[in-house]
Amino acid sequence: MNKNPAQSEKDLRALLRANKQTLKGMKLPQALNLMSAYYQDMRDYDVITTEGDGLVVYDDITNRGRGTRFEIGIVRLFCLPSDKASTEPQPALRLRLRLCYKFDMDIATSVLAEDTWSYYCWSVADLAKMLDKLKGETAYQVLQDKQPAEVNISLEETTYLPSKKYPATDAQQNWWGVWDVD
Repeated sequence: MNKNPAQSEKDLRALLRANKQTLKGMKLPQALNLMSAYYQDMRDYDVITTEGDGLVVYDDITNRGRGTRFEIGIVRLFCLPSDKASTEPQPALRLRLRLCYKFDMDIATSVLAEDTWSYYCWSVADLAKMLDKLKGETAYQVLQDKQPAEVNISLEETTYLPSKKYPATDAQQNWWGVWDVD
């Protein structure tokens, strides 16, 4: 029997404990390893059959009430089964592992000079290719050894239009898989 994706945050936290990891000491490579293992090994969620379970990694500049931070997020996307017409918004969940970094000279001089990005995959078979692209990004190279100021996990409800399931090639970061968009 398939699991309800609404339980995914509990499942991820259980994996974190089983691996004897904490969010407090987590750096970017450990976060990617955790979410990659979770994506590869826990595939029994109740989602739509075609591209219903995805993984996204993105960078952005955010302010969540604790000052402006540089953020790298790893998001597990769950496209939920629905009886709605394919032209209507479909229900989905985003399980987000967020790493927030205070600005320093490395970020200011190296990372901010680059455009924001997001990479995604809808199958385990494409995961390694996505991670290879990510590891070529300046943000990954600069931040892989830095301790984030904050790391957290959240589960968010959202919707998407099947006709807009993928990001536009010129604005990959601004799409439903990362943020709510109109």
